[in-house]
Amino acid sequence: MFESMVEPISIRGHTLLCLQGFRGEGYDATFIDRLTEIHKTLSDDPARLVQVVQAPDALCSYCPNLTLDRCELNGADSEVEMKAQDADVMRRLEIGTGEILSWQEIFNRIGTRLKGNDLNEICGHCRWLPLGYCSEGIEKLNNRVRS
Repeated sequence: MFESMVEPISIRGHTLLCLQGFRGEGYDATFIDRLTEIHKTLSDDPARLVQVVQAPDALCSYCPNLTLDRCELNGADSEVEMKAQDADVMRRLEIGTGEILSWQEIFNRIGTRLKGNDLNEICGHCRWLPLGYCSEGIEKLNNRVRS
């Protein structure tokens, strides 16, 4: 079987869920542009490989809340919180740190193993959670995967 020569996209565990609800909003124009690019790449090519990590990823490098090599979105302890969210999502999806999977495989796992209301437990302090975007995205995914 021919393997793609394109490097996998590095994505944090919890960001796999954020991508389900992305609607072109974010922290600043640069961040939104990068998230849009990653979202489009994965949507257009479900075979695209993704390396799932518990650290700042391909998107975080464009976030205005990244300081040095850690997230400071909610203060000095944000990276600890983000890693805990990453670990929770990865455990639920049965993905190991650094594991490389196709976006389609990740998509299928999210669609069969998570529900929109699981985000209340996983993402409790996320400022985007009350908007319901990610929950709606996961519910749509559930319906698509089960159809």
